[in-house]
Amino acid sequence: MEDSRMDTFDRYLAFKKEIAEANLKVINRFLPEEEPKTRKRTSNINIVWNVLNTAGRPLHISDIIEIAKQDFNVDIERDSIVSGIIKKIKAGKTFSRTAPNTYALKDNTSGGPA
Repeated sequence: MEDSRMDTFDRYLAFKKEIAEANLKVINRFLPEEEPKTRKRTSNINIVWNVLNTAGRPLHISDIIEIAKQDFNVDIERDSIVSGIIKKIKAGKTFSRTAPNTYALKDNTSGGPA
């Protein structure tokens, strides 16, 4: 008798599961398509690092900003990015100044900005 009840209960649960799955299919059919997730935003310092790494040589800040616009489609504010680069230089990280308003990657920054 006990087995008969378990068998009936298992069939009942399977039945309820099928109804729930069918309902979910109908709901999903009427939901709008999910938009693809956007990529994580790249920081301006990371963009400068990528520009200098690709160039493989020191670049004037005007060139860095221009290349960032072309390659990453971002407008970087000159004062803001210079401030960020100088902070990294003073901390002894990532960048070095090779001439007035001209910056390069430090030799030990092959993995990206620190």
